[in-house]
Amino acid sequence: MKAADLPQYYNVAEILEHNLASRADKTALRSDEGSMTFGEVSAEVNRVGNALRSLGVRFGDCVGILSPDRPEWVTSFFGIAKIGATVLCVNTLLKSEEYDYIFRDSRVRVLIVHESLLELIEPIRDQHPTLTCVVVIGAPSRSTDISFESWIRQQSDALETEPTHRDDYCSLHYSSGTTGPPKGVLHAHKDYPLIAQLSGVDLFGIGETDRTFSVAKLFFVYGIGANLVFPWYVGASCVLFSGPARQITGVLKTIATYQPTVFISVPTVYAAILALPRFEERYELGSLRMCLSAGEALPVPAWE
Repeated sequence: MKAADLPQYYNVAEILEHNLASRADKTALRSDEGSMTFGEVSAEVNRVGNALRSLGVRFGDCVGILSPDRPEWVTSFFGIAKIGATVLCVNTLLKSEEYDYIFRDSRVRVLIVHESLLELIEPIRDQHPTLTCVVVIGAPSRSTDISFESWIRQQSDALETEPTHRDDYCSLHYSSGTTGPPKGVLHAHKDYPLIAQLSGVDLFGIGETDRTFSVAKLFFVYGIGANLVFPWYVGASCVLFSGPARQITGVLKTIATYQPTVFISVPTVYAAILALPRFEERYELGSLRMCLSAGEALPVPAWE
């Protein structure tokens, strides 16, 4: 598959919406915060897109998501992209001064943030004149902020997709900044179906009956690719975990509860699981057919 095989005008929302004709009632995502079918996800995506347009968000504007992995993260991502805005996928593990740099560099216009992370942006948010609105998943801390739930409640669940070119920018991710200031890396709408086909399908063989689960969070390209784009591209479902990746018992409990077939992780987490006494007896892991690892070299003892 090549970029030229995609329609010239393509929007990443197609990865979600191609499932509506035959899988609208199939569960698309599972999490402790709730489960949603493809149809329910699509309806909320459209409400998010309409809510953003009501704020004056236009094609090419930058809209940030700063939240743990929850259903609202997913519907916000596709809602932003569907209207042609650029999704700023913000790392939840940073410090206030790092958010200050990223917000300034990206010229973020609207920020969708979880209530648990408000204290990290509070010291710096007023320094950004481009940031005109903060939408809070949970309880707002300022009277000028908007509750995510109330923000989308009255919006229509019908929304026309912006006719984006396949080469138009869809999302913006920042590097960790280990060799200097974090660097913004832009991804086009075409990039997501390409990685889904070339890696998810052709390399890993992910299919409609799979259920993915990743400890790599959605703000990472590894996380959103393997645990959202890969499964939905083929009509499979995903599992979201809002807790810390290093909370190993929470990770194992999530596997036991939601029974994914594909586990997406990193070497440090695999090592921590293997170091947990009797983990294979304490948690039901039999649903897994494949485990993926990336981000760093996997030590030979962990592989064996």
